Amino acid sequence: MRLIGLVSAAAMAAVCFASAGAAYAAAGDDCVKVLGYEWSGEKQSMDPADMHSGDDAYHIFAVYNRLIDVDDNFKTIPELATSWSVSSDGLTWTFKLRQGVKFHSGKDFTSADVVYTFKRLLDPKVGSGARAVMSFLDPDGIKAVDPYTVTFTTKKPVVELPVLITNKFTNIVSDGATHEQLRLHEDGTGPFIQEQFVPNAPVRILKANPDYWDPGKPKAKCLRITVSQEPVAAVAAIKAGQVDLVLNVDPTGIPSLKGDANVTLLQTGASNSMTISMWVDTPPFDNVKVRQALKMVVDRQAMINTVLLGYGEPGADDPVPLGNPASFTKEAPKQDIAGAKKLLAEAGHADGLKFDLYTAEAVPGMVRMAQVFAEMAKPAGFDINVINTPAESFWDNVWLHKPIVTSAWSMRPPGQALAVAYTQDAKWKETHWERPDYDALLHKANTTVDPAARLKLYQDAGKMLAEQGGVIIPMFVHQVLALRKGCTGYKPLAQNFNLNFETLSCKN
Repeated sequence: MRLIGLVSAAAMAAVCFASAGAAYAAAGDDCVKVLGYEWSGEKQSMDPADMHSGDDAYHIFAVYNRLIDVDDNFKTIPELATSWSVSSDGLTWTFKLRQGVKFHSGKDFTSADVVYTFKRLLDPKVGSGARAVMSFLDPDGIKAVDPYTVTFTTKKPVVELPVLITNKFTNIVSDGATHEQLRLHEDGTGPFIQEQFVPNAPVRILKANPDYWDPGKPKAKCLRITVSQEPVAAVAAIKAGQVDLVLNVDPTGIPSLKGDANVTLLQTGASNSMTISMWVDTPPFDNVKVRQALKMVVDRQAMINTVLLGYGEPGADDPVPLGNPASFTKEAPKQDIAGAKKLLAEAGHADGLKFDLYTAEAVPGMVRMAQVFAEMAKPAGFDINVINTPAESFWDNVWLHKPIVTSAWSMRPPGQALAVAYTQDAKWKETHWERPDYDALLHKANTTVDPAARLKLYQDAGKMLAEQGGVIIPMFVHQVLALRKGCTGYKPLAQNFNLNFETLSCKN
């Protein structure tokens, strides 16, 4: 019965996928077709300050540019800034800007746009998630020296400032542009221009920018972006040639694509972290021994093998991967059922503990992770009821609304990864973790010049979060993408919101 239901659901999803695209065939059938997996629904926005999920990145990173790009090792790469340097006292960073760049509205790009963008992101009234990861910036210290020079002056040295200001929110917008204007219509400098975008609609059409500042790009004349949160339908779409690029293949679909001569599989390194996140101020998770017991029940490699079919690497409840020098440990915790049972009894639950865990297939593998976690926790005395909710409404109606949920976070450099959901001023405090001493560690790390001392501070923060916080990070995903035969020029990045379609092209 379960197999029949799965096939029926897949067939229905495929029908819905085809129906959604049919209405827009005339506008986008000759475009490069990109299939995403996350969905922001009615909150979809063209405003970079207002990104709700990876879904918004599909179009925002196609129509905007940042000052600087980064590679998988977080090495900085020029984009709208051509060069940068720091003063001898470490307090002032100077960025030289690219000249001859125009916004899609026809306006010239200048330093005023950079100053406006960053001051806007730091404005509490805007409510951007950028504030949590750029608390070291002083709005009054961001100045336009001349039309093509910007300086960032901080109160203490921030040796990694170029990397830390390169986050998913910092795409440059036009001076004076408001959220009301930008939500529905972009004004970026990027390789593609918005042609068709309506929040919560199934299809987005972006056309090539004929005046793009990087000659010969983009390679595609237009993009058609759609979303499918049904893994079987996504695989069927790429096999049938209905889409050209699938941005995240569910692990269950990888075997059927491996032998397909018309599909090339691409793989990233450690990409998004998969998490189980609980509110530390809400019973029973307000007891640190319950949180620690839940972390001890996980067999991390077994979870990778079962959920990701091996396409991942273990985590240690720290958003920094084990291979990164800033990780507080080089080994993932071992499963310890006896230790978990002991801690649970000490927390007052000698007869066991029952609770609901909320999940959705909002990111491929999340539901299976929740199910495997529940099975692993049983021998320690946990009775976990996994509630699978609709993927399309998970981020709006479940995440941040229930005391324990599954979640996922894109790869970030340590200073951002440790801050984005876990500082007191974080926009998305999915664990309700509020520790001034933790925030102080991060702030000190971000303003410490000595590399060894800075790494030690990141390690101390990661250890505190892992041992006392409310997040379980059993694994980091090696994201797998599928590219149709005849398509070239796409390189996936571990920082999976950082999407670059400039060199992607396809032959029909």
